[in-house]
Amino acid sequence: MQLSRWPRSASASTFVELSVAELVSKSTLVVAATPLESTSVWQDNDGRGRRIVTFTRVRVDRLIDGRAPADVWIRTLGGEVGDIGQHVDGEAVLTIGKAGLLFLRNLSDGTHAVVGMSQGHFPLQLAEGGGVAKLLPPAGMGRLIARADLLAAPNPPARLVLAGRTLDDAAKLIIAERRAHAP
Repeated sequence: MQLSRWPRSASASTFVELSVAELVSKSTLVVAATPLESTSVWQDNDGRGRRIVTFTRVRVDRLIDGRAPADVWIRTLGGEVGDIGQHVDGEAVLTIGKAGLLFLRNLSDGTHAVVGMSQGHFPLQLAEGGGVAKLLPPAGMGRLIARADLLAAPNPPARLVLAGRTLDDAAKLIIAERRAHAP
């Protein structure tokens, strides 16, 4: 019996779309940030084996909501360690040097995770000649389940509300949403 040398692959990610209100309510920190460096490591998965996680250090370019130091570490699932790689459909992919708007939540180890995986990461498209940056739609979101209550309500999916907006416009919406639900 000869074993195949081809990599094994499986993909199955389904997500319920989140509104801006849900992203804001689930986040402890919202920033525009630029990834500076990353490292991937093997991590135990609560007794279910091991998985690869990537830790990315981002420079906070603009604080939108919450409190943050100048640099924040973000943990995402997947990455490459040696000659082994793991890709997690629907996870945010933070590319070194590419700024984005990030909805983050605190993790117990002092790092942060992206809320809603890729739904909480809006890459920024920087305009040529110093123009205004606009948000791009999140990438690699897997299969999205449209929620009838979001489509019919005055609170549609975040990807439809934020993509194409300037960072200033998005920041105003996020701050207004936080104020609307502040205790």
